Amino acid sequence: MTKTITLYILALFFVIPATAQIDSVEHSRKLLYYFNGGIGLYLPTSTHGALHETGFASSFQFQVDYKKHYFSRLFLDQYNIAFSTKLTDNDGSQLTLKGKVPTTMIGLDAGYNWHIKKFSPYIFTGAGIAITDVPILEQTSKPGNTTLTTQSQSAFSFRGGVGVDYKISRFFILYFESQFLSFPITTQIYNGNLNGISLQVGFKTPLQ
Repeated sequence: MTKTITLYILALFFVIPATAQIDSVEHSRKLLYYFNGGIGLYLPTSTHGALHETGFASSFQFQVDYKKHYFSRLFLDQYNIAFSTKLTDNDGSQLTLKGKVPTTMIGLDAGYNWHIKKFSPYIFTGAGIAITDVPILEQTSKPGNTTLTTQSQSAFSFRGGVGVDYKISRFFILYFESQFLSFPITTQIYNGNLNGISLQVGFKTPLQ
């Protein structure tokens, strides 16, 4: 009987650590899924010329945490880049044109985060396709006949930034994010890339 108890105790010393190790490995391999949504401001990096106003940004993301510190995101972002420009018509009159350059960007991010109690600072970089409705000014030989139209253009774009998560509850995580975006698209009203900084605040909620 004593021998049986001794063997049982020895077995516990080996089985419990092995089980804990298996559980730990399974937990580290477990994928965590999140839906993210946020809104914020778009600030052009070059504030001279036509692009001198603050725009609007919104973001929708599907995030997967696949390791302890690593994550990836499929994102769909929209930006309304404000512009204001002046044009001299054929008859010499000055025209002031204002509007927005709507841009949609879809792509993938990869990032790394740190867990500090309820806070999780992170860095990320990503790339995708930006589709922009580029404004085009059309003039005719008739004085005063100038129209503003748009034409869709697409380009491969990059972005990167930093952010921080704050866990309010298991089902609600608040985040703040700052990102730099490179839009290698030029327009007729502004002979330069539509690069800028986006400042966003939003929420994350787990999907499991």
